[in-house]
Amino acid sequence: GIVMSMYALLRNAAKPSMRDLEVAFQGNLCRCTGYRPILEGYKTFTKEFACGMGDKCCKVKGKECGGGANNTDDKLFKRSEFQPFDPSQEPIFPPELQLTAAYDEESLVFRSDRVTWYRPTRLEELLQLKADHPQAKLIVGNTEVGVEVKFKHFLYPVLINPVKVPELLEVCETEDSIYFGAAVSLMDIDAYLRKRIEEMPETQTRLFQCTVDMLHYFAGKQIRNVACLGGNIMTGSPISDMNPVLTAAGVRLEVASRAGGRRSVHMGTGFFTGYRRNIIEAHETLLGIHFQKTTPDQHVVAFKQARRRDDDIAIVNSAVNVNFKPGTNVVKSIAIAFGGMAPTTVLAPNTSKLMVGQPWNHALVERVAESLCQELPLDASAPGGMIAYRRALVVSLFFKSYLAISRKLCDAGIMPPDAVPQKDLSGADKFHTPTMRSSQLFERVASNQPNHDPIGKPKVHASALKQATGEAIYTDDIPRMDGELYLAFVLSTKAHAKITKLDASEALALEGVEAFFSAQDLTEHQNEVGPVFHDEHVFANGEVHCYGQIIGAIAAANQTLAQRAARLVRVEYSELQPVIVTIEQAIEHKSYFPDYPRFLTKGDVEKAFAEADHVYESSCRMGGQ
Repeated sequence: GIVMSMYALLRNAAKPSMRDLEVAFQGNLCRCTGYRPILEGYKTFTKEFACGMGDKCCKVKGKECGGGANNTDDKLFKRSEFQPFDPSQEPIFPPELQLTAAYDEESLVFRSDRVTWYRPTRLEELLQLKADHPQAKLIVGNTEVGVEVKFKHFLYPVLINPVKVPELLEVCETEDSIYFGAAVSLMDIDAYLRKRIEEMPETQTRLFQCTVDMLHYFAGKQIRNVACLGGNIMTGSPISDMNPVLTAAGVRLEVASRAGGRRSVHMGTGFFTGYRRNIIEAHETLLGIHFQKTTPDQHVVAFKQARRRDDDIAIVNSAVNVNFKPGTNVVKSIAIAFGGMAPTTVLAPNTSKLMVGQPWNHALVERVAESLCQELPLDASAPGGMIAYRRALVVSLFFKSYLAISRKLCDAGIMPPDAVPQKDLSGADKFHTPTMRSSQLFERVASNQPNHDPIGKPKVHASALKQATGEAIYTDDIPRMDGELYLAFVLSTKAHAKITKLDASEALALEGVEAFFSAQDLTEHQNEVGPVFHDEHVFANGEVHCYGQIIGAIAAANQTLAQRAARLVRVEYSELQPVIVTIEQAIEHKSYFPDYPRFLTKGDVEKAFAEADHVYESSCRMGGQ
């Protein structure tokens, strides 16, 4: 995945920048290298590439790497051993395999026994499908529904893919806004807004700048390449990165249906009606989003707090959209939106109301902090936990917004330069990845040192070349054999219980399911396993002792069918008592580890000493010899 991300970047940009490199790897996670050797190797493709030692580089000083000594090197390979890079030889889809382009331009329908997939090419066709199937899911990047289907096992009988409908891919600009079709990818939105930010006055692009800043931390680039903003709005996640920005800005949405035609709705107060629900009707389709241009007295900022900076969901995020009275720091109107503080993205209307007509200063911040704590209390039982931390983040993120906007007002001369203490101003700064500076040197060995002698040589991981080139063979790469079946486990959903009923009849009724196995199919001896003492079971035998313990297994024609059938096996339990989860409860119920302590002995030590011809004794003290 890491190699392919870099390859895709080089195909799209012959000489990428370090920022391009960072963005390209946002969606790649590596748990073994710490990224340094990966970035160190790939930074050689970038515009800014130079030795990590900077001005102290040995070559700048006219010396060899390693300070001029002949016994070190900074290269693990010789370029002459590799085929030179030739852009004209990049692989493309073989033209002879494309029979016709007609299939890419016409409406398609795919059907299975449980799901029907539509790909319309005209808006009228799309609206008719939504009228006929109001509960159908629209799929663009499949970044949300794909997770629900694969990991949460949701079933959506009708799926509609609208990526060929021109109205949902439209991008146009008017005097007061930029319009993006609901199916336009996040990366395309990002690229267009960045282009307009460079071309337009700064005062008109503050919402655009806020959007691209937030999109940088929206999942990873691979997701943003296919995900769309319309899907993000309609999914309505309470921790969505973009919904607080759109809600605070009050963006206008274009909606259409077969019966009602087109209408406009605004994101803001009342748009979200509940968890993942909004005022757009089930039979309606979101067509696009208007990003309005800002005015000289308008400021829009947003911040996100997550467990890590890249490719992570928010704990709490916020957006502030404030309009000042012309040429002053007096609040004319303000909208403050938060994610992660309720089942939906929420506004703070009471806090906004008390700010109207007030000067933008530290005294106002004190009042806002108190008001936000009262308006967004967050119940102690709220999903996600970290209640006190999330409450504190609401105030903290607003304070960051206050600092960011104050700095702009000071720069514009609307507020005095000392309106905000100098020591506080850095609180408005966003994190910027520092320029990577590193250097790794390797010991040179004699040219006549045998290949089998590893001393002093930097050794490449045994499987590294096969993994990096994609030649390594994994289980899923092995071709399916004739008659091969897939096994899926039935796992316990209780931690301490007696199995009272095990019924696989519904699973076995599915076509392609061959068998179900449990403890009943093995002898007591066959069902016992363990590294030394055979004190565990292949399949739970009457009782389960942990959540996820294997109860049975389904054998079926393919992986998906086997997993689906495993979920259909009915298991009924009777909870066992007592429930012991603390040391105190274990002592109370005398639940002790059996046969403790254990000893491993061989022979009679005392007798051996008594019969020995000589006994040597020594004493030592701490720090002695």
